[in-house]
Amino acid sequence: MHWMRAFAAVVALKLFAGAAPALAQQQDITDRARQMNESFAADEEWIARFEMEGREIFDFRYKIVDQLGLEPGVDVADIGAGSGLLSRISAERVGPGGTVYAIDISPTMIDHIASMAQEGGLPNLRPMLGDVRSPQLPPNSVDVVMVVATYHHFEFPEEMLAGIKSALRPGGLFVFVDNERIYGVTSPGIMAMVRAGKGTFTDEIVNAGFDLIDEVDIGMEEHYLLRFRHRGEMGR
Repeated sequence: MHWMRAFAAVVALKLFAGAAPALAQQQDITDRARQMNESFAADEEWIARFEMEGREIFDFRYKIVDQLGLEPGVDVADIGAGSGLLSRISAERVGPGGTVYAIDISPTMIDHIASMAQEGGLPNLRPMLGDVRSPQLPPNSVDVVMVVATYHHFEFPEEMLAGIKSALRPGGLFVFVDNERIYGVTSPGIMAMVRAGKGTFTDEIVNAGFDLIDEVDIGMEEHYLLRFRHRGEMGR
């Protein structure tokens, strides 16, 4: 019996040793993202910055939404909606028969989106306060998800991707935009803010149960746009 206890102890030590780097990596991701998110959460100045000429996401807003392939009646989730820029355009395109869930973890942003939806006559635009671990969407509730310049803000990307996969209906489209991160090309500020490049982020999304459809070049220099499809049946 002594050898069995010794064997169990060795196995436990190996499992702990294997888990330790993963836990440390997750803690680093969480700490980096939390620090960024705290600077965005309550600062209303970001609302104006998000919708300013010269910001690439703003300048290419219509071309980004074009890649969602929206039609009347489609249900959309904009996760990390910020000021609601892309959510408003999407709500206009899906019409009254569709719904756009504008999700953000900042109450300041959510209040702004609600105000803009009322002013713009967009009752199908629904602001939702999200959570750092979950988009807070019911299973099988949307046809399209977009995460635009937001993924590197996720404090728990694995859990958020699981929530996105659960929310997407079979065959659902996941449109992903994030900053290029290229040594010697990307600015030091972005290099420090964005934890990984296109290859790493693509691997994380594919490992979460999505298939990469394509990368679409819409003319952006600072960002890339990838489209993924929900893999398999809902719940798998």
